[in-house]
Amino acid sequence: MSLRVGGALEPTDVWSGSPSSRGTHAGRTRTRRRVAAPVITAALALLAVACTDSSNATELNQPVGAPGQAASPGAAAAEPDAPVEKVTVAGDSISVGLGASLREAVAEDVTVKVIGEVGTGLARPDGFDWPERLRELARDYPPDVLVFSLSSNDAQDLVDAEGDVVASFSDEGKWDMEYAARLAEAFDAFENTGTTVLWVGHVRTERDKVGLTNRHIHELAQGIAATRPWVQVRDLAEILGSGEDVAEDCLVADGLHLDADCLDLAAKVLATSPPIA
Repeated sequence: MSLRVGGALEPTDVWSGSPSSRGTHAGRTRTRRRVAAPVITAALALLAVACTDSSNATELNQPVGAPGQAASPGAAAAEPDAPVEKVTVAGDSISVGLGASLREAVAEDVTVKVIGEVGTGLARPDGFDWPERLRELARDYPPDVLVFSLSSNDAQDLVDAEGDVVASFSDEGKWDMEYAARLAEAFDAFENTGTTVLWVGHVRTERDKVGLTNRHIHELAQGIAATRPWVQVRDLAEILGSGEDVAEDCLVADGLHLDADCLDLAAKVLATSPPIA
């Protein structure tokens, strides 16, 4: 349910497309080959200049939960000594599970809200437009920290808002350029809001079509974050110890989602580390 307050949509804490915060969804798949370093470098070089916009989106609502540790690239946008009071977790079904665990891990005076859209990513703005949703969040309800995590639905062609293909998955150079631009657009929504964006990379999942794309997108995100001081990066694969291998010890039967224990471990690390702690 949503309630309109002062012309803006006051959010409640719900998510779309799944009856369970730890439920499953069908990952869209296709084999992903590694892109040569020069291609990635060229793509990221063209995106070094940020483009800021401010527009529309919704947020979800609900509180709470414990305590500090170390971060990664980028500097927090908030004032050094300003306490974190509000964290918003945004992304696909994996991020929804992470958000549910994070509520139990943060300190009691921290509110955790979740934007959950199952089966979404940056590939299909004709179905769900994450940069637009984040611009609305930045304009109307900017959190102290935005935890942004997706990619498991993005191993496919990239389309525009009308559903027309703008970058084929088979055209690696063009695909990287376009996907990196979409990451930049999402990050840049918060450039002047005082929000620290915390990108959290996905693990390598069972099927290479999705798993290798997850790891590749995390590389792209690291490159984009490196030019934006309000963006920091963490990696579920690093936190959970799976690295570039399939995260077999953490995956549920579908080979895609993380089990409750691994979500809780990741949430505890994030909750006790900057920029949240």
